[in-house]
Amino acid sequence: MEVVNEVTSNINIVDFVQKWGALILSFASMVLALVSLAKSSKAQKLQNRVNELELKIKQSEVEKLEKEKEEAKNACVEARIIKMGNDRYRLKVWNSGGNTAYNVTAKFEDNSEIIIIDQGKMPYEELEPNKSFELTLVLYYSSHLKAKALTQWTDMNGEAKSKSQIVSI
Repeated sequence: MEVVNEVTSNINIVDFVQKWGALILSFASMVLALVSLAKSSKAQKLQNRVNELELKIKQSEVEKLEKEKEEAKNACVEARIIKMGNDRYRLKVWNSGGNTAYNVTAKFEDNSEIIIIDQGKMPYEELEPNKSFELTLVLYYSSHLKAKALTQWTDMNGEAKSKSQIVSI
């Protein structure tokens, strides 16, 4: 009787597997496909976000490069005090930009008690890129060790520009 029950039990398992096995296997495959679809969708959203951020970074870099390129085309006049020897000083004015500056002038903004002797050189009609001119200075013992120098010029479009900077003796 045990053998019959065992054989009957095996037949019931085989019948169950034949009837329901394919359905269970299909259901498991469908669950696996849905999980895979959900993870794939999440990964695609993340990838899209990464692509958007990369695009914004590249656009920002392009704008920065264009701005630097445009600034390199502009004139930029700067000034520094240079010691030539004992009690001899000069104000060196130069164009560090990439375009010619016109009608260049330089002066001190505050009460620095520094006097520019050769004012007749200004306005300097044309100052090409990387070119300079020098002005003779007179300093007094009471002169400050730092002063604000103001350079002014006109760019190639006729627009007035200026730059204020601290210079030291």
